[in-house]
Amino acid sequence: MGIILTTVVLFVATNIDDIFLLMAWFSQRDSKLKSHHIVFGQYVGFILLLIVSMVGSLGTFLISKEWIGLLGLVPIYLGGKAIVEQYRERKESLLSEREGAGYSIEKTTGSEDLQVTSTWRQKVLHPSVYKVAAVTFANGGDNIGVYIPFLATYNSGPSISLIIFIFLLLVAAWCYISFKLVSFPVIAQTLDIYGHIIIPFVLIGLGFFILHENRTFT
Repeated sequence: MGIILTTVVLFVATNIDDIFLLMAWFSQRDSKLKSHHIVFGQYVGFILLLIVSMVGSLGTFLISKEWIGLLGLVPIYLGGKAIVEQYRERKESLLSEREGAGYSIEKTTGSEDLQVTSTWRQKVLHPSVYKVAAVTFANGGDNIGVYIPFLATYNSGPSISLIIFIFLLLVAAWCYISFKLVSFPVIAQTLDIYGHIIIPFVLIGLGFFILHENRTFT
């Protein structure tokens, strides 16, 4: 139960931003970008993140468990960095308001001429799948920094298998939740407002958990 709960909390903490990305994908569905492209692309990108994290954690097996716990400083750093960045952004925003200087942030999305094919293989290898997978992987830099010490903490075969199974199950749940949230803008707005406040503290708590789990303090 400890591994299950920790894995769920870790996944939620490191993938909150993916909900908004998935919502953006699902809201843009058309004849070129379909739901199964989004789901499959999300899985491809996340599995790549897991592979990189597992390879990175292999180098920790020759190190004593107490020293592995020091990797818990990574999520602590990421959480602290996020808090500092939020403070700076808020300070700059207040200064801009006082000076009467407005600014706008524009997001541009490139459009590609995607050809929809009829065969199963071509649907799986559709360019939209690569697009979603690439964005998921590129957005998972922080995930790797957190997953490596987490996977190194539970370095037994059964534990790793359970963690991977839970991760993959939660990816499906994440896709389903995002699909449903597209039709509930109020919920999406609430997550957008408070999600960035909660995540840094969850990451910091996770870092201290890794330090404690590996008995690094003692």
